[in-house]
Amino acid sequence: MLSQHELEARYAGAVSAAAACFVYADCVSDAVAHFDLARGCDRLVDIVGGRGLRVADVHAAAAEVHASGGRLLVDTTVPSHFGCLPFDLGADISLEALDRIAAGKLARKVIAIAFRNDRALSHGSFALYETPDAFVADSSACGSGVATKHELAGEDLAAIEDGLGTVAERMQRHFDHARALAEYLSCCDSLISDGCASVSYPGLTSHPDHDLATRVLVHGFGPAVDFELPDAWGVTAGEFICCCRLNGRSQPAGGFNTRLHARDGSDGRAVRIFAGLDNPLEIADDLDQAMRWFRNPPAP
Repeated sequence: MLSQHELEARYAGAVSAAAACFVYADCVSDAVAHFDLARGCDRLVDIVGGRGLRVADVHAAAAEVHASGGRLLVDTTVPSHFGCLPFDLGADISLEALDRIAAGKLARKVIAIAFRNDRALSHGSFALYETPDAFVADSSACGSGVATKHELAGEDLAAIEDGLGTVAERMQRHFDHARALAEYLSCCDSLISDGCASVSYPGLTSHPDHDLATRVLVHGFGPAVDFELPDAWGVTAGEFICCCRLNGRSQPAGGFNTRLHARDGSDGRAVRIFAGLDNPLEIADDLDQAMRWFRNPPAP
């Protein structure tokens, strides 16, 4: 098995970065402080995210931030580093949760932080980063007092190593399955005659950022689809998800199974679908049955 330093170097190569580090999600605040990632002129944007899965104009954002002397930080978690090239668009630092990269096999959530070049670090060089004991989490923040930068658990390192070896093939399937589900949902007008569900997916021409997405994203349009339930149904996202037999809620995030998520909370109307590696036709059929049930519920 590769060491953590070797895996970080491998990840840096995959994202075209000068260097990268892994940190557990519950210790990200220590990484932010150590690498000074929250300076006044810096800006953090989601490449894909928010209500309706909006796509960021990274090139324009980078130009604006650099003009004010700041650095552009981008969260690439939704499309993953397979689905976008943030440094080619001008970003300075990328952050990615590795759930999907590690195929849902992480015992604890890990965040990868990658630096475009030496100037992306406030310290001015990677010397501090390269010191083995330089990044040690405060016990009050992480609860254990262990070095998180250089001491990820062996099982998590193994999951990341295995995942990096298969990420391209798996992510392409995630993307393709998401597109299939988005196209299915966008064709539900006849089923939802009194209030068409609103489907948001950057790959649909109806998406407000579709043209931008073709320039920002690669290999497709990501693994996520937003689906707004019609108010006329009187059903919450939580109720709809519970009605879906294949909602994936008991399965690990980023793994084999498609997962449905209540984007705005269980009492909201929005369902976010993270397409898995399972059969999208079976997921579409499950969604279809739930929609038909709420469209024409059985008599009491």
